[in-house]
Amino acid sequence: MIEFILIAILQGLFEWLPISSSGQVMIIAMNLFGIPPNKAFSLAIWLHLGTTIAVLLKFRTDFYKIAQSFFPFRFEINEIDIKNRNWLIIATIGTAITALPLYFIFKTILAESYTPMQGEIITLIIAGLLIITGIILLIVRKLYGSKSIDEISKKDLRRDSFIAGLMQGIAILPGISRSGITVSTILFEKYDQNNALKLSFLMAVPASIASILVDIFFGEGSVFGFLDPLTIIIITLISFITGYLTIEILLRIAKKVNFGYFCLIYGIIAYMIIIPFLIMS
Repeated sequence: MIEFILIAILQGLFEWLPISSSGQVMIIAMNLFGIPPNKAFSLAIWLHLGTTIAVLLKFRTDFYKIAQSFFPFRFEINEIDIKNRNWLIIATIGTAITALPLYFIFKTILAESYTPMQGEIITLIIAGLLIITGIILLIVRKLYGSKSIDEISKKDLRRDSFIAGLMQGIAILPGISRSGITVSTILFEKYDQNNALKLSFLMAVPASIASILVDIFFGEGSVFGFLDPLTIIIITLISFITGYLTIEILLRIAKKVNFGYFCLIYGIIAYMIIIPFLIMS
């Protein structure tokens, strides 16, 4: 129980930083606690439920208005709510296109019999993806513009949200930061920083819920296959509470600190440690 509680706390902290919370959870779960990669992957996916609830609570007004926009005959709806709704719908479709095949490919890799060497190889894959995340963050960080979702045309919205969704789907791979790659994509599309950050977290909610459902149905029951119900409830609550209490301060830190260097250095150190070990083995 203690190791799962610690991992849940780390998920609540890492989710708001562009360092791939799922990648960090998998590395810690495999290398510190000896959890097999396939179970660590399902655990990393499930723990997003807690932080997703935190996002829902944080942006509850936006999500309430988006929900109302589905019933224009009952509520007075403004244009920005409709645009937010359409962004989420189109982005989620784009996410499914890239995330589903990558999910099954990665699960196939993890399905091999667990050995310490397999754990090291999976860690190297995650470290390599972290390096890619770092490069993206360093390149795109200062490429933002002044576009706002309330000012763009329907055509631009469809194109921009679909591309952002496609890129978000790649983040099903641990090591690719979901917030890092989606914010970078939206900034690259010349949106301002506030719009990019808000849209990124809004579109995370349907994607996270969908990934959890996919893992439940196609991932041998997700965490329900190896954790008891009480543990699942506890780690979900801890992930939510930690995430909700830290979201404000960590998002401010993420705006000011370029975590691209962290991802690069982290990935390079992992390679420096693991490759000699594999050679000697």
